[in-house]
Amino acid sequence: MVGGLWTIFRLRQNLADGIREAIIGIKTSGQSHTKKRTDQDLNFKWVFLSIGALVIPIFLVYGWISSEWAISGVMAIFAILFALVGSSNNPTSGVTVSILLITSLILLGFGLSGDIGAFGVALLIAAVIACCAAISGDVLQSLTAGQMIGATPSKQQLAELVGVVAAAPVLALVVSALDKAYTIGSPNLPAPQAFLMSGVIRGVLGGEMVWPFVLAGMILALVLILIDLPVLPVAIGIYLPFTLATPIFIGGVIRHVTNNKIKKIFGSNDNDKATEWELAIKQTEVKPKEKVVRTGLLFTAGLIAGEALTGVIVAFIIIAGLRITMFEYPPVFPGVLLWIFIALLVYYIPLREIYKSGE
Repeated sequence: MVGGLWTIFRLRQNLADGIREAIIGIKTSGQSHTKKRTDQDLNFKWVFLSIGALVIPIFLVYGWISSEWAISGVMAIFAILFALVGSSNNPTSGVTVSILLITSLILLGFGLSGDIGAFGVALLIAAVIACCAAISGDVLQSLTAGQMIGATPSKQQLAELVGVVAAAPVLALVVSALDKAYTIGSPNLPAPQAFLMSGVIRGVLGGEMVWPFVLAGMILALVLILIDLPVLPVAIGIYLPFTLATPIFIGGVIRHVTNNKIKKIFGSNDNDKATEWELAIKQTEVKPKEKVVRTGLLFTAGLIAGEALTGVIVAFIIIAGLRITMFEYPPVFPGVLLWIFIALLVYYIPLREIYKSGE
């Protein structure tokens, strides 16, 4: 929670600018303007009216789950307001857990402790905010790509709306398939974020929360802020299983080694150092040093997406009853060799043009 609030505080100027632009957009709706085509967004007035209209179905779902209609109305508005904040923050898991803790405390204040309906409402509020945060990341990438090729933002935003509506039922089928094939939360498909969210809900609303540990975590987060270390990555690293933390750490080590190689060849002029966002939208005068970083980002992003798609494909193969496994348990030695091979690829692919040139 401290990490999430600290992120919001650091982004306060960006949030304020976004709100200011939205208010200006509402005031000038319907007026003639001379915005370039590549700067035209959807009408802000209709955007906010649509957001307001979404309170109704959310309220109905919360009321149906909890049978507490008055409280559900308040919590539906709360979900929409915090979804607007959550959509401006990442990582998604950090924001979701923070909102889940706050939501559980609010429901506890309404006297809904130990009620299964309150558990459902808390979880669904977190789900709304998590989806908003995740989709905002997708929109960010889409608009970035659109800016690079000269697309019209309003058309992209309409396409995103269509995409979300089309993807929602498909994702439900995919999640059901993953659970049927692997059992979500089992050793075959660990779900550390879901386990943490369940623990927060049961802890606050079920009266099982060990508050001294929570306070200790908040103090640790404040110490990390004071010594200028990132809070959310540390917090995520604490609750992720060792099988995930290890490759993440090794990936960081590889990036560090790659950065040292880049610095040795191209120097360390920090004055022209571009952020990853700037590298993504930069169209001309891409320097060799910047190209190396872009290549690494693209390759690792492809590994993440490819792993997810492969897992889904294999899940449907398992459900279809096709047995493609060769071993009852994954063999250690071939697995380690494959893991080392992928690690070497992560190092080599961004730097391969440098090695080809003999530098």
